Amino acid sequence: MTLSGQEFHDLCEQHDLGAHAGALQAWLQARIGYSRGDDAAAAVGASRIGGGPDVPSGFEWPTHNGRVLDFMLQVNLADLQGLVSDLELPGQGVMAFFYDVQGQPWGFDPAHVGGHRVYLFENQDLHRLPVPDAAMELPPSSLAFHQAWSLPQPYSMESEALLGVLAASGSEVDEDSYEALVDAVSDHGAPIAGQRHVLGGYPSSIQGDMKLEAQLVSHGICCGHPEGYEDPRRAELEEGAHDWRLLLQMDSDDDAMWGDSGILYWWIRREDLAARDVSRTWLGLQCS
Repeated sequence: MTLSGQEFHDLCEQHDLGAHAGALQAWLQARIGYSRGDDAAAAVGASRIGGGPDVPSGFEWPTHNGRVLDFMLQVNLADLQGLVSDLELPGQGVMAFFYDVQGQPWGFDPAHVGGHRVYLFENQDLHRLPVPDAAMELPPSSLAFHQAWSLPQPYSMESEALLGVLAASGSEVDEDSYEALVDAVSDHGAPIAGQRHVLGGYPSSIQGDMKLEAQLVSHGICCGHPEGYEDPRRAELEEGAHDWRLLLQMDSDDDAMWGDSGILYWWIRREDLAARDVSRTWLGLQCS
């Protein structure tokens, strides 16, 4: 579903932000939402969640701390044609996501990096593998995709910049009204209100911005305590935080819970995605 200029202006009006609609619209970012479909036995290579993954011959199941990672979902990129996001994804291939569901690493420690993996299978024959740990298996089903939209979440780098621009022009924005608008934009066209399963766009963050954490942790700095952000290497690494893009976001729902009703976020550097290199992603878990 599209979000026309008039529809966006109406949403702003509903949240007492109509006077700022023009300025806010410049910060809108398209993303792709996904939800469970009706087919529990989707074909090999189809977009699907749960069950076992579809992989090429010779695939080695990834492990972390001596335990196999759990298959989360896979996206047949051809299914995204006609939908818009800020990600420059390939037009073909299957992208598969794995995570340690049992350990649920949060991502703030370099030791957590191996707790997830992403694969891109292009031009390869695939076959389905059985699940090694049935106790951690997500219920299998097909995936359906829809056009979605996003505004910068409060307390993110982008929202601070947005509100700063408005303040510099003499416009003050009520933070509660803005947060409600962010949720309304996220719900526009979604089959289930409040569900935040998406690819690309701004993240629906719960505990603040993640880009700097992604940058520091991926360079070996633990951010599980304030001292990590005071590391002397931060000065030279900080600019690189802007290169990170949200690849996929997986919300808690009736079938899986991340922390205390939290969200999983897979991140990738812009240059790595352009090079089709998904081996250096970072994953964060946030919850309230």
